[in-house]
Amino acid sequence: MQTPPYPANEVIRLSILRSLRILDTKPEERFDRITRIAKRLFDVPITLVSLIDAERQWFKSCQGLNVCQTSRDISFCGHAILGNSPFVVPNALLDERFHDNPLVTDGPKIRFYAGAPLAASNGSNLGTLCVLDQVPRTFTDEDQQLLVDLGHIAQQELLAIQLDSLDELKQRNAEMKLLSEMSEFLQACLTVEEACAAIASLIAPLFPGCSGGVFTLSPSLNRVENAAYWGTGLGSKPDFLLSDCWGLRRGRVHWMNGTDRPRCQHVLADSNILASLCIPMMAQGETLGLFHLNTDDAQVLSEAKRQLAHTVAERVGMAIANLHLRKTLQRQGGRGLLPELHRL
Repeated sequence: MQTPPYPANEVIRLSILRSLRILDTKPEERFDRITRIAKRLFDVPITLVSLIDAERQWFKSCQGLNVCQTSRDISFCGHAILGNSPFVVPNALLDERFHDNPLVTDGPKIRFYAGAPLAASNGSNLGTLCVLDQVPRTFTDEDQQLLVDLGHIAQQELLAIQLDSLDELKQRNAEMKLLSEMSEFLQACLTVEEACAAIASLIAPLFPGCSGGVFTLSPSLNRVENAAYWGTGLGSKPDFLLSDCWGLRRGRVHWMNGTDRPRCQHVLADSNILASLCIPMMAQGETLGLFHLNTDDAQVLSEAKRQLAHTVAERVGMAIANLHLRKTLQRQGGRGLLPELHRL
């Protein structure tokens, strides 16, 4: 048996593959449709969209096998990605590279293999669309062209994922710049009111399609009051008891999407809000306020956006805590410590 060698650009190839975040994801109809067509078109028992990871080949789509991966060392696809044209093995028993391969001698007892490489935008082959049979067979030039044509469809789906990943990376970079700018403004603020106003002017680009606000703890300590809001409207009562918010009541993030979890009592009942996110702002176990987002389209508050909201809430909470501490020190005459606090 011949173990497939690594491509010359293996490091770059793996980096691109993993940037797609497609490995170990659930089956998708757009890939399953292609392998079903290939199975019927070539009248074979097994068809795969196989992606070559560092030590395994993983099947994004699989027809005719009950496994989702095999070792790369014994894979036919590991050989197929080394070239840019279809890789064909008419009879594996007569091929010295595969005659004693476990996939040939044991299940699924492969005899015939044909795979079309699937390339990323830079030309790196990430995997194959392949067809397999348990009997030897010929594969004509016309057959190879049909496999290449189907492979191009699968490749376009991978390229679409790659473009989405690049767009997401650009978005993350833009978010990091906005977070950095927000932190600079928060550090320069002199009062809690000023900090909340700065947040309101900076936050909308981070959460398009969302409205919301920052609520701070009232002097009575049992209520929160709106200190700033953004978007088309606050979407919440401007002040309310801590017990009216499941997030404040439980001391943890409360995400409500449709009817999957209880709706906070402070969220306006007669609004078009379909999803809301309540993040308590805490410092040393004490409640400082609430960071709130709401939307009529739950998809705009993806898991990544909810994690971003948690980061923003932490920074706002830290800024409020520092401003409260400065104010306390000013009252106590500790002005000499202010420069040190400013660098926190």
